[in-house]
Amino acid sequence: MDSARRLTGAFAHRLTGAFAHRLTGAFALLGLDASVRRDGTVRDRKGDRMALRWRTAAAAGLALAMPLLALDTAELRSTGVQEGGAAGGVRFVTHNIDGELASGYQPVVADLNRDGRPDVIGLSTRIGELAWYENPGWERHVLATGLSRSINAAARDLDGDGIPEIALAHEFGTTHASSLGILSLLTHAGDPRQPWSIREVDRTPTVHRIRWADPDGSGRPVLVSAPLSGPAAEPPEYRDAVPVYWYRPDDWRRRTVTDAGQGVVHGLLVKPWRGGPGDAAFTASFTGVHVHRYLDGEWSRETVAAGDPAPWPASGASEVEVGRLGERDFVATIEPWHGPQVVVYREEAGSWERRVIDEIGSGHTIVTADFDGDGRDEIVTGDRGDTRRLNLYAAADADGASWSRQVLDEDMSPSGCAVADLNADGRIDLICIGGRTANLKWYENATP
Repeated sequence: MDSARRLTGAFAHRLTGAFAHRLTGAFALLGLDASVRRDGTVRDRKGDRMALRWRTAAAAGLALAMPLLALDTAELRSTGVQEGGAAGGVRFVTHNIDGELASGYQPVVADLNRDGRPDVIGLSTRIGELAWYENPGWERHVLATGLSRSINAAARDLDGDGIPEIALAHEFGTTHASSLGILSLLTHAGDPRQPWSIREVDRTPTVHRIRWADPDGSGRPVLVSAPLSGPAAEPPEYRDAVPVYWYRPDDWRRRTVTDAGQGVVHGLLVKPWRGGPGDAAFTASFTGVHVHRYLDGEWSRETVAAGDPAPWPASGASEVEVGRLGERDFVATIEPWHGPQVVVYREEAGSWERRVIDEIGSGHTIVTADFDGDGRDEIVTGDRGDTRRLNLYAAADADGASWSRQVLDEDMSPSGCAVADLNADGRIDLICIGGRTANLKWYENATP
């Protein structure tokens, strides 16, 4: 233990993000609900500095984590991210939509007033109302008030009038005891600039991520809903099964996609995948990344990757996205839960090869798009923690074996990002919302 203390004292000022996260996992095994920052401080889940001695706690965590040090070092060697490089060819002009949006969590892009321009909903977990911003002047309009702990929204036109309905997950908590988990539907009353009506459609405690999907390619949307944790889950382990649900909007009856999730299911992505008839649903959890497809009237579940190989609860993945490099698919993740690793998976000989391309402080969103029109998708993510920085990654070669990094914004702690063409110029723009930075911005694609 004395040796461990000496090592901790020597390296506390230069911990890697991955190793700090492994120490966090070691503390969890000791029953400490604490996280270790790269500056060596120990904080609780709210981010407050904990009243415990750093050297004593870190020495205990380091003693448990030492067997993983060789694995961590190998992962660090595999990153090799370059500053600038190919990513320097992507240019953005930054525009503020709202600079005073406390606890911003998710941007949702949809045309809410039927004028052909995509508008932006800015969801906050702390503000008791949901509002949208009208493109192009970004005038703010309130959709609903009296809300508490809103956590996710999804927009889709269900009745064919050209204005979408909005599904909303609110009354969120990380455990069943702390969460009502209300799923509601918002509908306009004629003038979308006036408050919308809201009705509750279901309650599933810890409801966390919701996305509209067309799983069978019929054009009839369904809502996929992923709670964060199971009924018996408690921090820091969160051990329990976690279901994923789906709903048809004609009856709002709760149906099950899968009940095989485990631990914390944090990420949910809906996108077409590999020539399927409709959308696939990807989840990211303590047990890794899984893809769910609706075939012949039933949902199937397939493991894509196990994610971070560290011991539970520092295992698995937190966010998931998919992209293309020419004709080749890749999967991009943040690992593990709220973790520091930006990871790219490329398929080699029938299995998905894991490569950590960068380390950030605390990742919470990841999106992909071909911003420069070269046929290869870039990756956007960032640190919503201490550095508050938004990054773009571009493949430095045709196969995505190495990646370059471009810093887009050092005043953005991205809790959520989305991509869309906001100004109808044929180029994909970027929209991000910052929790700690309390802002909502759009990044106009100005790539030549």
